[in-house]
Parts: sequence; structure tokens; C-alpha cells
Amino acid sequence: MKLNQKVTEMVESGIEPISLQYERVHFFDDGPSIVRSFLGINSLDIGALDYPQYRFVVARCKQSEQMVGCHVTKLLRAIHYKLTNQEGSVLCYTIPVYARTLRDGLLSRILFEEFAKFPDVPPSMVCVEISADILYEDMEWVEKEMRELGNLGVKIAMSEVGDEFCPIFRLASLPFDYVLLDPFATRVALSDRAENSAEWLIEYLHDRNARVIAPGLDTAAKIDAVRELDCDGYTVADSYVEEVV
Repeated sequence: MKLNQKVTEMVESGIEPISLQYERVHFFDDGPSIVRSFLGINSLDIGALDYPQYRFVVARCKQSEQMVGCHVTKLLRAIHYKLTNQEGSVLCYTIPVYARTLRDGLLSRILFEEFAKFPDVPPSMVCVEISADILYEDMEWVEKEMRELGNLGVKIAMSEVGDEFCPIFRLASLPFDYVLLDPFATRVALSDRAENSAEWLIEYLHDRNARVIAPGLDTAAKIDAVRELDCDGYTVADSYVEEVV
């Protein structure tokens, strides 16, 4: 009875339990942008939760599969709507995924099934965003699953690359299109140590044919600094919106 009452209260409140949030990536060359997408969770009991607030809990539990499946469905529906109404121009949208959803081809199956429901959405408009935490996993299965994702036609981004313990050289065997720097790497890039470390990291990633993005910048000076270091783009701190951009 209590569960039914909670569901009724949620419906009557008009609150959407799970919503899409977006964050635009700005490129310095003024080329087509990409947009990061996240799920926002809304609850009458605990209020609104953004991705950074729930991601570590979801990553450890079985609900990660349901969360990723829900995210893929909602995003493809939103892209379908944009294409149908010829709104805007975005190169691709990212979806953060969890290591456990990559195992045994699970994520590839989720994407394949959802693309079948939205045949007008090109797979290249979806970019799977994988945390660099996966570099601590067995690289044989990681490389296999990532190449299978590439065969589906989706793009791949590695996020949180360059923390102080990140095994950078394990990236050498993996296919990816974009890299989002870890906040630690960004802080180093903006410090006096930039010439000896951050510049080398960005050059190494460019040699891997990746476009390098510095997320969460909050001043024009920081944006200018990462441009000087040859980053390809950036995101603005606290810039989530809940409209398709």
C-alpha cells in the first residue's frame, strides 16, 4: 500500500521521476559540438539527484543495466524528435556507462535493440562515455568490448583521464574518439607544472587521434589557458540544462 501511495503521489505531483540533462561541449575550432547527456533522478523523498551524486552507487549494483537501458531509450527518443523536427546541429550525444554493463556484450546488445526501435537515428550520433576507471580492469576483455562498440558505429569517449594514479599507457590498445580530462589533470594544466606534464598528456592523446576536452571550467582565464595548451574544447562548470540542445 505504501508503494502504491508513493507512486500515486509522484504521478499527482507532476514530477518526472527520471529526466535527461545536457551539457554542451564547446570546441575552439567552432566545429560541430557534442553534448554530454545524463539522467537526473527526482524523488519526493530525497529530492533531485544528479549523475555525480548517484553514479558510484549505481556502478556497484545490478540496477546499472536498467539505468543505462533507460538512458539509451530516452536519449534516442530525444534525438529522433530533433531529427524529425530538424532542430539544431549536434555531432553526437554522450551516454555515461558503467564497467559492469560492458561485460559479455551487454551494452552492445542494449544499443543494438534500441537502435532497432529508432532506425532514423544514426549510431554515430551516440557516444559511449567510459570512465578511465576501466583501465584497472583486465584489458583483454575491455579492448574486445570497446571494439565491438566501435563496430556498431557508435563513438567512444574516455572520461576522467589523467588523475594522479591513472595508467595512461593502457590507453594505447583502446579505440576512442574523445577524452575528457580528470579534474586533477585540469588543475595541473592550469598550474606552473603544465609544460612538463599536461602538455605531454595532451600531445599523447592527440597522437591517439582523440579530441581532448577540459570539463568544468568556471572562468574565461581557465578557458584561455587550456586553449593555449592545445586542448580541443571545454565545458562550463554547472551548465546542465534539461532541454534538448
